[in-house]
Amino acid sequence: MKRISILDGSPYFNTPDLPLQFGQSAVMAGDIKAALPVGVLEFYQGAPACHLLAWNDTDSATMGLSRSGSLIVFERARLLELTINILRRAKGAGWIYFEAVLTDQDQPLVLLEAVTFNEAGLAWLEARTAVFEAVFGVKSILIEHGYDC
Repeated sequence: MKRISILDGSPYFNTPDLPLQFGQSAVMAGDIKAALPVGVLEFYQGAPACHLLAWNDTDSATMGLSRSGSLIVFERARLLELTINILRRAKGAGWIYFEAVLTDQDQPLVLLEAVTFNEAGLAWLEARTAVFEAVFGVKSILIEHGYDC
């Protein structure tokens, strides 16, 4: 079974507003079509490249995100949970991290991030949490670290 969703994008403009960036684990695929699983590729070809695409593909046993040539892919069987970690602005800049907690990995895989906390990024993520949970098949946990003092 495939679960695929476009999480952001406008059918009228080629520059959707995405207030979060891909995490450092993202790679720029020289040929995105060669890097995507076959089942996801069929869906990808029908969506503008600037849209954020999330998938969970049983055929390739992978999950991931893709947008504008950037790609994050991980094995389905390794996903334990999703976390939203936030540190609100105070004296410091704060941050937002949307992460995948994987088995056999000390640090979570950062899927999306804002290296400076912003309400728009948090609101965007909260509005799409149910979609991420449905696509990836796990619940997410919100972890608030307070204020960056």
